[in-house]
Amino acid sequence: MDSKILIVDDDKSIRKGLSLALDDKYRTITAGDGLEALRLFENERPDIVLLDVGLPEIDGAEVLKRLKRNHPDASVIMVTAVEDIKTIVKAIKLGAYDYLVKPINSQELLLTIAHALENRGLKNQIRSIQQPRVDKYNFDLIGNNPRIKDIVQIAKKASNSLDTPVLITGESGVGKGVLAKATHYNSREIPGPFVTVNCGAIAKDLVESELFGYERGAFTGARADGKKGRFEESDGGTLFLDEIGAMPLSAQVKLLAVLEDRAFYRIGGNRPVKVSARIIAATNIDLDQAVERGEFRSDLFFRLNVVRLDLPPLRERPEDIILLTKHFMNQYNHKFSKNFNAISPGAQTFLLDFQWPGNVRELRNAVERIILIETGDVLTLEHFHILGPPKENKTAGFKPATADNDLDYNEVTKSLIGKAMKITRGNVSEAARLMNMPSHKLRYRIKKYGLINQQIN
Repeated sequence: MDSKILIVDDDKSIRKGLSLALDDKYRTITAGDGLEALRLFENERPDIVLLDVGLPEIDGAEVLKRLKRNHPDASVIMVTAVEDIKTIVKAIKLGAYDYLVKPINSQELLLTIAHALENRGLKNQIRSIQQPRVDKYNFDLIGNNPRIKDIVQIAKKASNSLDTPVLITGESGVGKGVLAKATHYNSREIPGPFVTVNCGAIAKDLVESELFGYERGAFTGARADGKKGRFEESDGGTLFLDEIGAMPLSAQVKLLAVLEDRAFYRIGGNRPVKVSARIIAATNIDLDQAVERGEFRSDLFFRLNVVRLDLPPLRERPEDIILLTKHFMNQYNHKFSKNFNAISPGAQTFLLDFQWPGNVRELRNAVERIILIETGDVLTLEHFHILGPPKENKTAGFKPATADNDLDYNEVTKSLIGKAMKITRGNVSEAARLMNMPSHKLRYRIKKYGLINQQIN
């Protein structure tokens, strides 16, 4: 009785007869027309749809088309009064699983539904095998830092509660998106979709329609058939609200209502849409201060702040920097068919001295570029010149012993600038592009190292 069947037919007696034939094995719900069927499907999410071809207003083929567009995995069995080959072929092309011809034989009906459910189960198993698991997303969380270890343990526990919101905070590039995916894919049950919304990348007047969708004619320019919102797309899975601090106050009110009621109204709609999705929010701003400034609702903040994961910046994880560098080195060795297998002591000292304003993302990008472009088997100090000089050292106590097979950083930088200026015949703009740094920074270093005479423009 766990499987739910939606029966769609404009003939009340047929609906009743099919329900009686199925009631012993399945839960049934019925609809008398296509529009009611589409609404019931959104609210009830049946496992199988028995869909009559000849319906009033919009026919079965159009209902099937709309269902498959919004829910590609929907299992639909078409029911036709006449075994018309053209109608059947059209239905199969639109994505119908099978078809039945009236009058329907009860044994054939039960067998067809059983096969459809079996097919649906196999698809779910295949999807779970193909579904990227947490190990694909945890590379930013590699490390021995105690705070990272604690965060991972809390995230694993939170992953098993689909009703508990998670708030992830931290600077840009620390791995908030990776942690969100890890939380999603670590669920005990097969997770549904992972849907991301970057609240800072959507125009403020479009946030609500993006999140909640809209009905036909809700506003000028609305699509004729309306649009599903990201909440509906994430049903059964996770909705990741990145940069939640940028969400306008009007949308915050509706988001709070969804968190409380697990239902919402599309823009222009008058019927509630039920949704079951885990909410993970992330931000790189201080939401406590945003609440004090009146830029973020306190009630929404308290509702989101149930499980809070504060990711530390990379500069506060010095024991993880070399570990992460080696991980990325191995990762991009495989991707680019290279053989880097070590990090020179001088490069290690530089990596620990560098402040990493872009955090783990910056480190990963630097290693990717080096592995892609350079040759050899050792990452050296010279390879990391693209990052610029390290600033004030805050990682004392974690430095490895330094061998002198690397040149002094200033000498390396001076030598590289000299080579770049020679190659470009003193053209600072071209040399800056060659060294992957802004022109004003290169001019500063030319002046700092007394290389003015090599400058042409």
